Amino acid sequence: MFCVPKTADLVSSNCGPQVENGYAIWDFRGQEQQRHLVDRFKQFLWRPRPPTLLDKEQQKAVRKNLREYSRGFDEEDAALESNVSAELIQSRKRAVNEWNAWRAKVKAETPLTKKKSDEGEDKEEVVELIDEVIEQSEVIIG
Repeated sequence: MFCVPKTADLVSSNCGPQVENGYAIWDFRGQEQQRHLVDRFKQFLWRPRPPTLLDKEQQKAVRKNLREYSRGFDEEDAALESNVSAELIQSRKRAVNEWNAWRAKVKAETPLTKKKSDEGEDKEEVVELIDEVIEQSEVIIG
């Protein structure tokens, strides 16, 4: 058993050659809050948060100006996101242009063409491509 400082929680750990190595966190009423099974678990050590480097007045100033700070961070995040989305839009436009160029190239190379007859009517000349299976074998793996 290990008491977590500044809270009413307890931690129990199970380590050794047993199957269910890990730790559990219990509240002050004795109810299990979390259980974590960890393979090759050896030891549980509590590492408390280090003391703050700010004095009380600086902490008050930070709490007081927290909305302003968060607004500034939100603006930075939005600027980064807009840069990312602008790059994404450019890459998508480039991909669409490449696709359209490829389609135009394939369309120009396709053997399906229209020819004008003497009467001025459009006639289609269709070239059929036939796939023929020359040899087929079936292999059973197992």
